[in-house]
Amino acid sequence: MRQFVACLFLALVLAGRVPAFAQTSPARVCVAEVETREPGISPTAVRDALIKFLSKQKGLEAEEVPLDASDSAAAMTQAKDKKCDYLVDMMVTEVHSESGYTAGYSGVNLQTFFVTVNYKLSKVSDGAEQASGSFKASDRGSAQSAVIATMKKTAEKVAEAIKNTAR
Repeated sequence: MRQFVACLFLALVLAGRVPAFAQTSPARVCVAEVETREPGISPTAVRDALIKFLSKQKGLEAEEVPLDASDSAAAMTQAKDKKCDYLVDMMVTEVHSESGYTAGYSGVNLQTFFVTVNYKLSKVSDGAEQASGSFKASDRGSAQSAVIATMKKTAEKVAEAIKNTAR
């Protein structure tokens, strides 16, 4: 009787009627350095911030792989070499600052930095775009801090797209 149940279960698994107990491996997500011409923005620090935020996304089973390229074509080549499933590349498209004085007696001149960062999530196997978008942020400290502030939203959108693709 046990052999019959075991054979029946195996037949159902092979027929796809019962899910197998094999665990799926996490998606490999390569993260490129941000492409920027702004000397005050560290491409490596931005990439590392995105990796940190991606690793904290609930429900995302992914292995984040840092790349040392910022150019899209070079990043895709590296992603293929590292056998990644997805590539995230980013570009800072706008950086500007404005000065303003605080209210009150001190009249301190504060500079506010404004940035726009575009991101794109691509499937490495065929280069197909899975998601893309643009985020704006501002910061009174630096352009670097403003860019890093956009990485949390980028991580949320990338994680959502990967989870939707995996379904």
